[in-house]
Amino acid sequence: MIIQETKRLLFRYHEEVDLDQYCEMMAEPEFRRLSGGKPLTRAEAEKSFRSMAARQQTLLRPKSMGVLATVFKPEGRYIGRCGLYPHHGDDNVEIPGEGTLAYYLARPYWGRGLATEAGRAFIRFGFDELGLTRIVAGANAANLASNRVLVKLGFAWVRSGGGGENSWHDYELLNPASGSHY
Repeated sequence: MIIQETKRLLFRYHEEVDLDQYCEMMAEPEFRRLSGGKPLTRAEAEKSFRSMAARQQTLLRPKSMGVLATVFKPEGRYIGRCGLYPHHGDDNVEIPGEGTLAYYLARPYWGRGLATEAGRAFIRFGFDELGLTRIVAGANAANLASNRVLVKLGFAWVRSGGGGENSWHDYELLNPASGSHY
């Protein structure tokens, strides 16, 4: 079931056929370094995939938030996961009217504008369909491309933190129609 679609991407629930590509992506050292972790073993990646897919099937429905399987339409290939998920404050309580943008794409698909394309689709969905007032996003400070994507999408820097390999930047984007001020 296709939930969202752009010119080159489609977003749907994760399926068993995605498992091998997911595991490949999660084992890739540079992808994992820039997304804030160490490469996963096949067993760890399979466990992560099955947990994510099980949660997705019970939580996601059209017009709701969730991180979806991302398929590159020209190849019909799973290339990662993108979407919006609920934003939680420092106290781990969900903040009503706010979402977090996420885009995780396999390394062979970097540099093609796909993260920007996915981001635009989910920003539009979050503001126009879900009525969110604010979308936040974060990126590893070393992931210059992801930080550039967020700026290109109109996000404003909010804060930075961490240290060394764990340095990060947080961004926000306010819904221009909501009249929100932070």
